[in-house]
Amino acid sequence: MSIRCIYLSLGAVGNVGKTTVARHVLVPGAKAEVRTVETRSGDGAGAIASGELVAYLFSPPPEGAVIDIGVGDTADALAALALVGRQDASLPARLRIVVPMLGDAKSVAGVRWLLGQLPDGLCPVVRACWNRVRRREPIREDLVRAIRAVLKTTGAMLCSSMLHESSLFDHSHPLVRTYGSVAAVAAIPDEQIRAASLGDMPALLSARDAAQAAVANCREVFAAIGDQ
Repeated sequence: MSIRCIYLSLGAVGNVGKTTVARHVLVPGAKAEVRTVETRSGDGAGAIASGELVAYLFSPPPEGAVIDIGVGDTADALAALALVGRQDASLPARLRIVVPMLGDAKSVAGVRWLLGQLPDGLCPVVRACWNRVRRREPIREDLVRAIRAVLKTTGAMLCSSMLHESSLFDHSHPLVRTYGSVAAVAAIPDEQIRAASLGDMPALLSARDAAQAAVANCREVFAAIGDQ
């Protein structure tokens, strides 16, 4: 994109994977650092206060921004979006609101609520994204129809690619902790695997294959977010 985007990972429902999407899809895709807005635990590196979100929306950093909104700060985020949206007509051109969903009715209801709270002019920048989808196990057709009906009336869109379930997205995964990221696991060189013990070699090969699949899937999802 010629305009550096602000990507908000936002939702009305907890534990749907907003942080997973922010860190594994949006950060590598946008080549930007993640900032978190989380009142209950927002004192770590990269955390910003809810009040600072307005500044990010008005004037994002030159490299763009990825902002992970904790569910406890959704109301403040919506207020900031409404405030900036009224005063800055260019906001929709440089904003993507990514809303992860699980394959359940609660997630669909959360998206419906969220779209009802957003200013009309910002609904078209919403990208709803199925998360934790098991391969070869499609999302229930009734839920797909329901979310499409919700999105159709607002101009929001459903991402064409789904984020598949992967244990590597868990930050406590031992190989991810050792190598630092899923991308680093995917890039383990052949010589390092060959140098491993016979007992460790199969696990390393399997983990690298899984990481490469996960990275490719994340790229697909990010492309779907940007292209639509």
